[in-house]
Amino acid sequence: MGAALGASVGVMTTPSWRYPWPGEQYTPLFELSLAPWSLMRRPHGQEDERGIDLMDYPMTAKELGFDFIEIDNLHFPGDLPAEEDILRFQDRCKQADIKCSLLLCGALGDAASANKQQRQKAIRQYKAWIKAAAFLGCEAVRIVCADRITIPKQEKMKYALRGVKKLVRFAARQGVDLLIENHNGYSSDPDWLVSLIKQVDHPRCGILADFTEWRMQREPLKLYPDPYRGMELLAPYTLSVGAKSIDFDAKGEETKVDYFRMMKILTEAGFRKKVAVEYFGESLSRKEGIIKTKQLLERVRNRLS
Repeated sequence: MGAALGASVGVMTTPSWRYPWPGEQYTPLFELSLAPWSLMRRPHGQEDERGIDLMDYPMTAKELGFDFIEIDNLHFPGDLPAEEDILRFQDRCKQADIKCSLLLCGALGDAASANKQQRQKAIRQYKAWIKAAAFLGCEAVRIVCADRITIPKQEKMKYALRGVKKLVRFAARQGVDLLIENHNGYSSDPDWLVSLIKQVDHPRCGILADFTEWRMQREPLKLYPDPYRGMELLAPYTLSVGAKSIDFDAKGEETKVDYFRMMKILTEAGFRKKVAVEYFGESLSRKEGIIKTKQLLERVRNRLS
């Protein structure tokens, strides 16, 4: 199946990196993973005609040429991880010979909520998923923090520090990094997010830097004005990257984001970890869009190496 798919959509058949010298072990500048929303665009229980079953996700990712996948709690049933589902998914990953690199947590509440009860409930749920992520071998968990602007930023910082410090200490005991993504609200303000990371001051706490998530406010719409400047600010604290794509030009470049410029900023700041392929377009099939994005990142890696 993998070979047929590769032939139909033009998977590169030659390595996307230089051959190492004899005796030299090759280490890529950064590794690639697959984000689950590229294939499954609805949470568990919602119909997605073009999607796949969660339990087929590891093998599908392997057939597309990946060794690492991200997962999202929203694709599992329930607010808390069920042991049976986690064990089944672990078994599917072993069968596919693929590793989980990151667990994305969503719809569990704001770790920076000003409401103490809501914040504590979110923290309890995040802790349960952090334990599940550690069991599955994930390197990191992304939480939701300050994704809506409802109170002044300094007041929000106070609650964010309370929630994030508790969670990063717990994550560290599980051997897992805790990541916050530029993902709406104050978290999409790079100055605010970097200030949070600095004040938490924990080696296990960092940023999941997304190429396109710069929406600080919805109505009226307010975006951080310069995503490349934003990435320059986030880069020194970035432990994972989300490379979103929608459309491609005739040369295979993403039409809205300069991938080379983004990755140059990150690698010059010392980033050497995983970049997730996140195809969200509609003009190609999901698998074709994933491969286009993967090939683009491979070309960028070649140019930067």
